Amino acid sequence: MAYRNDNENLKVRLKYCQGVIALLVLMIAGLGVGWDRARQEAVIHLPPNLEDGAQVKLNQPQRSHIFAFASRILQVINHWQSNGATDYGKAIDSVKPYLTPRFYAELKYDLEQRLINPVDGTGTAVDELTGRVRSMQILLASDHKIFADDRVTARGQGEWVAQLDMHIEEQVKGMLVKSVNVRYPVRVVRYDVDLNANQWGLALDGYADPGPTRLSQQPAAITLAHPKQLPTPGNRP
Repeated sequence: MAYRNDNENLKVRLKYCQGVIALLVLMIAGLGVGWDRARQEAVIHLPPNLEDGAQVKLNQPQRSHIFAFASRILQVINHWQSNGATDYGKAIDSVKPYLTPRFYAELKYDLEQRLINPVDGTGTAVDELTGRVRSMQILLASDHKIFADDRVTARGQGEWVAQLDMHIEEQVKGMLVKSVNVRYPVRVVRYDVDLNANQWGLALDGYADPGPTRLSQQPAAITLAHPKQLPTPGNRP
C-alpha cells in the first residue's frame, strides 16, 4: 500500500513538473518572439557636457541635439564646393534620409527655380547657380556661445523649431557676390523610418513662420563659430 501511494505521488509530481516545463517553454518562446520583433538598435542622445553626469532616456533628444542636427544638415545643403548648378542638387540628395519627403520636394523645386529664375521682372531666364560657390557658418550669440536653450522650441508630438542664425557667403569666379546673415526657423520632426540610413530618427520638415529672414546686423560685426568638418551622409550629422 505504501509503495502504491508513493507511486501515485510520483506521477502527480511528474505531471506538475511537465506543466511547469511547458509553461517555461511558452514563456521562452514569447520572449524570443518579442526579442525578434524588438529594435536591433536603440538611439541614446547624450548631452554635450558629461562632467556632472546625466540621466538619459531612449529616443529622447534634448534641445542641444535638435540644434546640432538642424544646423549640420542645413550647412550640408548650403555647401556648394565648386558649382552650385551641380553641387546644390548633390547636397540635397546626400541628406535625403534626413529630410521629410515634403521638404525634399521643396528643395528640389527651389533648385529648379534657381536654375531658371525670371528675376528681372520681364521673364528673362537668369541662372543663379552655375559657377556659384556657397558656404554657410553658424553665428555666435552675444555671449559667444553657439547654442542656448531658447534657440529651440518644443511644440510637442515630436516636433521642434530650431532658430539658426547663419552667415552665408557666395562667390562667382573668386569674386564675392553675397555676404549676408540669415535667421532660419527650421522645423525638426521625429522621423523614425530607417535607422540604417538615419540613426538620429529626426528629419528637417521645412521652415516655420515667418521663414528665413535676413538679419539687420552687418556681417563685419558678426562673430562666426569655428568651422568644423562637415558631416558625410554615412555619419551622424
